[in-house]
Amino acid sequence: MDSFELKNEKELEKEFEKEFNKEITKLELIETDKKDWFVLFTENKTFIYSVLFYAAGLLCGSFIYKNCKNDVLNNILSAKNGDFLQLLLNNLSLYMLIFVAAVLLGVCLVGFPIINSIPFLIGFEAGMKVAYYYINFNVKGIGYSLLMVAPFVCLFLTVVIYSVSMSYELSRKIYNITIKKSDMSEEFNYKTYLKKYLAYAGLIIIVALINTAVCTALNGLISI
Repeated sequence: MDSFELKNEKELEKEFEKEFNKEITKLELIETDKKDWFVLFTENKTFIYSVLFYAAGLLCGSFIYKNCKNDVLNNILSAKNGDFLQLLLNNLSLYMLIFVAAVLLGVCLVGFPIINSIPFLIGFEAGMKVAYYYINFNVKGIGYSLLMVAPFVCLFLTVVIYSVSMSYELSRKIYNITIKKSDMSEEFNYKTYLKKYLAYAGLIIIVALINTAVCTALNGLISI
């Protein structure tokens, strides 16, 4: 009888250990998942913040236009017709102005706290345009925005987000070296940043060319 009871106790202990180990494994997996999500967020926080600020800009732009629409705003936001060269210069001047602002904030000592104002401004301008087309042209305005505005905003925004991410990193590094006296041991290679900025500038020129070419080609087919 005693041996039978002892056997049952051992079996119960084994069962308990198995269940206990299962629960520990589950907790470890949950903790690992949390760490993985945290690491993922930390590594991509600049991209995530840029998207969030862009979304906030979209909402603010559409809200501002809805409540402040007037003839001046309508004239600014309306689709501009012109020859290829004129449209290309207009697009390039706007795109490059925003890109240069991102670069200047990157080489600025305190540029990293305000770098996300750039995707916000892009979203603000896009939000006002979409609101203009929707409020004044209804469903036709939505279709026009999807075909003529959204694709090129997305292309340009993608390049800008990468530029903003690099500018944030550069500005932060300059701040750490200058103010906090940290990162002194790291090799600071300006040529790497310069090459990347030039590559992004080239991509922006390509986006402007595509935007201008498509808009010029479709202006005769799609009008509003």
